[in-house]
Amino acid sequence: MNKPSSTWPLLVATGLVLGTGVPLARLAGLAGASPLAFAFWPTAAAGMLLALLAWRRHGPPRLGAALLRFGLIAGALGHALPMTALFWLSGQRGAGLSALAFTLPPVFTLAFTLLLRLEAWQGPRVAAVATGLTGALLLVGGRRIDGAPDMAAVLVLLAVPAMIGAANVYRARHWPPGVAGQWLGALTLLASALLLGLLALASGAAPWPEAPAAQAWLAVQALALVGGYLLYFRLQRRAEPVTFSLMGYVMTATGVAAGSWLFDERLGLATGPALLLIVAALALMRRHPALPPAAAGVRA
Repeated sequence: MNKPSSTWPLLVATGLVLGTGVPLARLAGLAGASPLAFAFWPTAAAGMLLALLAWRRHGPPRLGAALLRFGLIAGALGHALPMTALFWLSGQRGAGLSALAFTLPPVFTLAFTLLLRLEAWQGPRVAAVATGLTGALLLVGGRRIDGAPDMAAVLVLLAVPAMIGAANVYRARHWPPGVAGQWLGALTLLASALLLGLLALASGAAPWPEAPAAQAWLAVQALALVGGYLLYFRLQRRAEPVTFSLMGYVMTATGVAAGSWLFDERLGLATGPALLLIVAALALMRRHPALPPAAAGVRA
């Protein structure tokens, strides 16, 4: 069992690395890459690179129905379907509304773990999620939203974090024993690339960009996914689902900071308090680890 203290630096590092996807997507888009191209090509490349790394380090996996099912479900719920939904949401209502979707996975993850009785209700853990959510909402609150969202947009907005939360719980409950994290990351990304590829073929919306700058940003994103997923599955092995989901708050903060640095986006007065709230949420969650359902009557 890993020491709990080792979880938190890993959580922050994972959020920082995967959070670079937000500015990289914008840089690739400015260079001429479509959103679906940015999702598909780096995902496929990262999956193949991780598979090569896993093969070199651990040899071929014993592919069975359970392992393939894990890759397909984890890839669909955790990457392909949320990305597809976000493409639609961004096109319909702009990036501002889409950014809100990334603030909600911890809320859904906590709700699922409580409903499934995977952990006991603890007020401090609920408060930690609520505190982080408040901070994340403050960070994205200044982004422009194109018009009032209709019912379809609201449903998609809620579906994205619900799928990510479900994926967090699924991976924790159905982790294939004896399989290296590199292989799990590779299978998840390759399964996601398969689903995104089918969408690309159906829509024709993911051509390989001709501009060298766009190609370069896709390559950088592929490398970021490789590094991020190496950290991602180490974190999943060490952290229970709700703590794992707090990585999303770090990703949100990373995206906002990158926007200010790379695109000269002006940070509002709420940025400082928002970051303090996110740090407070992480500290509060660290002090109150999950308890099994049998401990529901134990007060922290």
